Amino acid sequence: MEWVAAVGTIVIIGLILFLLEAIGRRVGAEPETVRKWIHIAVGHWVFLALAWIDHWYVAIVPLLFFTVVNLLTLKRGTGQMNQVERISYGTVYYPISLLILVGLFFEREPMALVAGSMVLAWGDGMAALVGRRYGKTFYTRGAIKRSFEGSIAMFLFSFLVLTSTFLIYALPAWIAISYGFLLANIAALIEAVSYRDLDNVFIPLSIGALVAFALY
Repeated sequence: MEWVAAVGTIVIIGLILFLLEAIGRRVGAEPETVRKWIHIAVGHWVFLALAWIDHWYVAIVPLLFFTVVNLLTLKRGTGQMNQVERISYGTVYYPISLLILVGLFFEREPMALVAGSMVLAWGDGMAALVGRRYGKTFYTRGAIKRSFEGSIAMFLFSFLVLTSTFLIYALPAWIAISYGFLLANIAALIEAVSYRDLDNVFIPLSIGALVAFALY
């Protein structure tokens, strides 16, 4: 049945993508905004996988599927999430990074999987949305320009989801808050110095590895 569940998660994520793109067109949202809505929503796939699937090699099937689909749609330029200002491989790196997280932590350390996925979804996603909407103070790294407002959002949302994850997994409150604070700072730093779309790889893998190392 878990193979059926894996297909079910593909269908659910596909419906979410379709719905968000339809809403984006309806309200006239910019493609980059729709892209980040999708970025945030897709990260919650891990909860479906952990609830319905027992083995990592089954859980990676949807991620392999979306890696291929995202690469093909990127090459063809289809979908609002690919109608952005520059060619972005972030949509391809995203499922690849989750695939690696699943392989490393799905059966052994699910909290590390959830932590890495949620920081990628909410921290990185909200950093881009806040920076694009409210960014006024910018810093550059080579050709990459980011805003301090976006970096603050990265820290705050990472802290929120990390602390919530640790509390859900029944860690003591002082550990949840202190580790959440420390790792949120690390996540914001990684996002600030990452080149182009590679933050979609470095952020979840770094946070997942640090959670697994520090708390077990």
